[in-house]
Amino acid sequence: MDHEPLLPSADDLGITDIEYDRIVRALRRRAPEVQTVVPPRPPQPSEVARPRRGRRWIGLATLVAVCAALLVPRLGGSRDKPAYAFLDMVGGHPVTYSSCHPVQVAVYPAGGPPDAEKLVREAVDQLRTLTGLDIVVTGVFGGYAPNWNFEAAPVHPDDPISVSWQDGDAIAEITDHIAGIGGSRVIQGPHGTEHLGAGTIALSREYYRLLTGRGDHAEALAVLLHEFGHVLGLAHVNSPHELMYKHNVGLTELGPGDIQGLSIVGHGPCT
Repeated sequence: MDHEPLLPSADDLGITDIEYDRIVRALRRRAPEVQTVVPPRPPQPSEVARPRRGRRWIGLATLVAVCAALLVPRLGGSRDKPAYAFLDMVGGHPVTYSSCHPVQVAVYPAGGPPDAEKLVREAVDQLRTLTGLDIVVTGVFGGYAPNWNFEAAPVHPDDPISVSWQDGDAIAEITDHIAGIGGSRVIQGPHGTEHLGAGTIALSREYYRLLTGRGDHAEALAVLLHEFGHVLGLAHVNSPHELMYKHNVGLTELGPGDIQGLSIVGHGPCT
């Protein structure tokens, strides 16, 4: 007879019963087939850029990693069926960054790990190879980036993707359980074409201090790649075999669906 695996308690892990129950329920839920087609949204006014933010990377790595080791076989998803999805679709195609222009990335390391620039360059190297986009790190800067808090205005469509480290005092959505948030603006040009621009990634200072303290470079890079996925147009999926899975289950490398999705968003139209 099969027995239910014994999980650590909320007290063992130092979290509330509510948060513990929420994560365990999510891990035990059988994931349905990922939806890869998102209905297109109504057109926006010409030359208006609006935020399109991806969901967050859940940062309770300890509980999720322990539970995942016991429960992932019960979850849906299979390496035989790569899963990917897009944040915005128009005419059956994902909204992407222009495939014929450089995609600039600016690093704002204040409050981040000592290797902040190196970490971003490592992520960009992977993404450049997988997408085919000319993604380039333009430099390291002080102060605040354009659109650093997802609400700054006005935002120029040519603003680089900014990567910065923030806390709950700066961005309320960065709580104790959120390791990062990321997304881009959907920009409609004068001829009705849409593309992404002015992307923003905000990473949790506290969570990256934790990762630095335990020397967890793989997790630090995985969080960043997940948020870059949102910036480039990928949505969450329901497969625990993908880095774009909506929960952190300890996976630190891009899955087969992540790789396929990144290839697709890297070959969008030239706008």
